[in-house]
Amino acid sequence: MGTVMGRVVSVFIVLSLAAARANAQNGAIAEQLFNEARDLGKAGKWEEACPKFEASFKQDPALGTRLNLANCYERIGKLASAWGIYKDAATFARKSNDAKRAEYADKQAQLLEPRLPKLTITAPANPPAGLTVQRDGAPVTAPELGLALYVDPGEHEVTASAPGFEPSSQKITVTEGKAETLAIPALVAKPEEAKPPIITAPPVVEEVPASPTRKYIGLGVGGAGLVAVGVGLVFGKKAMSANEDAKSLCGPELQCSSANFAKGKRLIEDGRSKATLSTVFVIGGGAAIAAGVVLFVTAPRATERATTARIVPIVDSTGAGIGFAGDF
Repeated sequence: MGTVMGRVVSVFIVLSLAAARANAQNGAIAEQLFNEARDLGKAGKWEEACPKFEASFKQDPALGTRLNLANCYERIGKLASAWGIYKDAATFARKSNDAKRAEYADKQAQLLEPRLPKLTITAPANPPAGLTVQRDGAPVTAPELGLALYVDPGEHEVTASAPGFEPSSQKITVTEGKAETLAIPALVAKPEEAKPPIITAPPVVEEVPASPTRKYIGLGVGGAGLVAVGVGLVFGKKAMSANEDAKSLCGPELQCSSANFAKGKRLIEDGRSKATLSTVFVIGGGAAIAAGVVLFVTAPRATERATTARIVPIVDSTGAGIGFAGDF
């Protein structure tokens, strides 16, 4: 237990020493900056002295630095800034039981008050939601709008903005002891952004080479048609031959005698049957040739269904013939 407490005390001492060293270093820097600023002030170079006093105050906000910074601001015309620091220094002095410097700070602040300019910033009649107002880059809160606030003499820029509206910017110059009012104008709504047109690319049509299958089928059907026409011509020739034989046996009028009636009748029927087959094959072959040409010329793309066709014989009680079956 004693060891643990010893370690805690040691850590506390180390931290305290580190903080003390940091404070001492800050104090040294603040002292150096303060001395440089005071020397510049004695030389009348107050514009150069004020930044030095500001830097010293950031390192160590001592009461003496506050009072000298306020005096420097007063010298360069930043009256409202000087008045604010005098008031702050008076409060700080009273807390430190330094009545003499508290009285001095109060007196300097009172002497400055008649010289202070006042600026009233008013909001638009119908302020938009999210209205933001700034004066010289510093925010102006909603409760501050409409109040006459102390400002340093000179030019001030007031900006106003809100979501969906064009920002507004105005400048106004105020002088010692004068009160000015700046009214923020009604903000103008931003124009709606034009949406770019939606361009739809045309569908890409891939060129698919024609399927050779249907062409082959067209060639096959056309070839079969030629064969059918050839067969029809053969039957036609045989029909003509049978007809000539019947005429030779029975005469041109095909009037057969009783002796050759049976043979003549057979020849006549054979000739008619072959003539019918010839007609069927020639017509069917012609149709097949035409179908083959159509199939070849109108061959589908590769994605279309394949075409099949075939020649089939047709035989019934009235005669015989050929037909085409398949998917087209």
